[in-house]
Amino acid sequence: MSAATRTAPTPAAAAPAAAPAATAASAIAKASTTDAQSDLDRAALEALELDSDVITSVRLDGLALTKIVKHCRDAHPASASGALLGMDLGGTLEVSNVFALPNPGRSNSERDEEEDRSSRNATKYTSDMVRLLRDVNADANPVGLYQGCFLGAFLSSSVVDSLAAIAGLIERDGASGRGKGVLIVHDLAQSAQGNTSVKAYRLSPSFVEAHKKGKFHTQSLIDHKLTFANILIEIPVSLRNTALLDAFLSSISTPNAPGPSIVQPSTSDLLRNPPTAALGPSYTSLNLALEPVLASSLESTLEIMDEHAAEAGNVGFQARQLAREKAKAEAYLARKKAENAAREAQGLAPLPVEDVNRLFKIPAEPSRLEATLLLGQIDSSARRLAETAALGVVQLNAAKTGAV
Repeated sequence: MSAATRTAPTPAAAAPAAAPAATAASAIAKASTTDAQSDLDRAALEALELDSDVITSVRLDGLALTKIVKHCRDAHPASASGALLGMDLGGTLEVSNVFALPNPGRSNSERDEEEDRSSRNATKYTSDMVRLLRDVNADANPVGLYQGCFLGAFLSSSVVDSLAAIAGLIERDGASGRGKGVLIVHDLAQSAQGNTSVKAYRLSPSFVEAHKKGKFHTQSLIDHKLTFANILIEIPVSLRNTALLDAFLSSISTPNAPGPSIVQPSTSDLLRNPPTAALGPSYTSLNLALEPVLASSLESTLEIMDEHAAEAGNVGFQARQLAREKAKAEAYLARKKAENAAREAQGLAPLPVEDVNRLFKIPAEPSRLEATLLLGQIDSSARRLAETAALGVVQLNAAKTGAV
């Protein structure tokens, strides 16, 4: 047997030598894959940033928007409101579902009592609904409210209190920041004219701070620099549809495809059977019947101005009553101070001065919140009236000149 024959390795002997190398390579590849996957997961979590402090935008699901529009249309002329369900993803609020809140209705004479009762009922109803949704493993994370309005006026104390209550629920569940509750407003009047109007707002930090203290008197408004224009901050809204919903919308908004035919359709056939879409074109922008819309806008503006005048009268009466009681207390203190000065001049001991809060019923300074919110309603309604009047002038001039 030659030396070459004696030293040549067999395949069975080479296999144990190659096995450790293959095992090491497999382990290195697996470790690299694990490290890469962990890096991807860490990067995804950092990109999401689930616990953001401020909501910067709202992404509304098509199903949620449909429910909002239907609820507002069915509840008209009463106002419609409901809760938003979703999740905060890096400052973008993903609204996936909504549910309506009970609206018992109220009269003008018992407005304050009914608003307080409605706010308490809405809070309890929301808590019960969230608990039931969690039982069936559905989306049960309240992130805000939606409110239906007519002709642009929606800012009221009940809306603000409900939004603050939703923010309290969010904070109780562990999220940071009380200003994360979002309000989505749908204007039914613009929707009736063919323009679906959906806007999103959140409470400003200055209003949240004032609401925590529960004081909205004159000095508090000055300290927090609060006006009707900066109570809410508008944030952008985008609409998101699922692939199935996009396919459904495309199927009802495009004409039916003609069947296969060897012969091309003639002109007479096209005239007899023109291609039509399932959704016909809308010509609501060419409608010249603006008199009802203008009348409704003007009536709404005048009603809100009457409410503001009544509220201003109530605030003025409370302020005068407060000034009278303060004047009585100051006069009492001045009289006691003069009597004690006279006694000290005579060498007598001064008399004790009693607490004026027990002798006189000094009321608290009236809240200016309701008057401020009514000013916001007047501003919104007046803007809507101006926009409608401007649109009517343009359309009437176009019709007069023959452009339409």
